Amino acid sequence: MRRTSIIFPTLFLATLLTFASFQAEAQRGGRGSSGPGRLSAGVMVSMGQGKMGNGSDVEDRAMIYTPVAAFVGFNIKKFRLGAQYEYNLVGQSADPASFNDTNLSGKGSAMGVRLDYWDGKQAFGLIYRLSDSYKLDQKSVTDTEVEYKSKGGFQVQYYRQIKKRFGFVIDYTTETFDESLANEVKWDRISIGLVLTNFTVSGRR
Repeated sequence: MRRTSIIFPTLFLATLLTFASFQAEAQRGGRGSSGPGRLSAGVMVSMGQGKMGNGSDVEDRAMIYTPVAAFVGFNIKKFRLGAQYEYNLVGQSADPASFNDTNLSGKGSAMGVRLDYWDGKQAFGLIYRLSDSYKLDQKSVTDTEVEYKSKGGFQVQYYRQIKKRFGFVIDYTTETFDESLANEVKWDRISIGLVLTNFTVSGRR
């Protein structure tokens, strides 16, 4: 995925620069708090399980997901409105021999908008995935690449602060690939991971 290889490092670098600016402000004697409209950012890595398929030409099967995401947003009191980019490594945990030697392992990327609520120790987030592209590692019988696309997936997240900018997240995601396919392919996952974000500091009163 050429676009993925460019977008993800760029967004990740932007996130790191945002952290650096907040750290520099704190070292200059900043109070570590912010009012409405301040920028916050974060990175997240997690691992989870779920399934993929449609029950007909693509049989449902167990999958393992490893998403990595970066997000930025504006804090408005206890809320954050922002954007998110996710890169997702997916492996089929079920034996391909049980599914006519087909394997749905692959790599995907998704862009979305997110809304978070932070109560001082924990956060609840909702992400609407504007677009999702997923390319299978296994080529078709005609030796061509197979790519699934969709719009309109959802993520629900629960974040718990452990210490300052560091915490853990529980995520549920569901989406249906429905572009240029004879039959839709649905996937979902439940994952748990770690988050590094300055929302817990800059969003605090």
